[in-house]
Amino acid sequence: MSKSLTEYDKYKVIRPVIGGCEYDENSFPIIRNTFKDNTNWDELYVCGIQNITKKNDNRNAIALMYLDDKKLLAYWNTPLKKIPLMLGCAAVATPDFSYYDSMNINEIRHNVFMNRWLGATWQNYGVNVIPTIGWAGEHTYDLCLSGVEEGTPVTISTLGCQKHEKEFLAGFNEMKQRIKPSIIIVFGDMIEGMTGRFLHFKYTDSFNKKMRQQPLKGMLGVFEIKEKA
Repeated sequence: MSKSLTEYDKYKVIRPVIGGCEYDENSFPIIRNTFKDNTNWDELYVCGIQNITKKNDNRNAIALMYLDDKKLLAYWNTPLKKIPLMLGCAAVATPDFSYYDSMNINEIRHNVFMNRWLGATWQNYGVNVIPTIGWAGEHTYDLCLSGVEEGTPVTISTLGCQKHEKEFLAGFNEMKQRIKPSIIIVFGDMIEGMTGRFLHFKYTDSFNKKMRQQPLKGMLGVFEIKEKA
């Protein structure tokens, strides 16, 4: 009787990262920090990946992937299709696959894996990748906050979190402690209690098709909120 494959074997043998990578303790591909300390974040703007076109100069664009999971699966199914377009951008955020308390933990594991797998693969083709980070309660921290090199810039969304500020801040602070991001790109309203170095954009404006002609700049530029003494 043949030995069944472990989850680690499945991920590495059945779907290895194109180009290879390092894996963490959860068998997730690790997204590396490829951003230099002198990156001028104030010059960058955000745009939904669906609004990035060959006709535009995208050199200062951060392409976001806040879309429905069904649309995001197209990147999982054809991971190399958009690479020529991505290479023209300043950075590309990984897909924002869903994490909910009601989801089976294995669904969450797979969604995190797809996020990290795509990020690591795109990095191997020269794309500057910013991991999109989310979580769904304390029991998901070990999965949702892994697979990212320490110091890597991250993107998060606060959409819908205002009614659950305590839970959001708990996960946010855990994310900061584990990843130690050099900058946090926030989409949505800032929530009182968030500290760190930020670049803030209004979520509702970020994905408007008008961004093709009018890129969305950071609302305040890069700013820092320090912890209260």
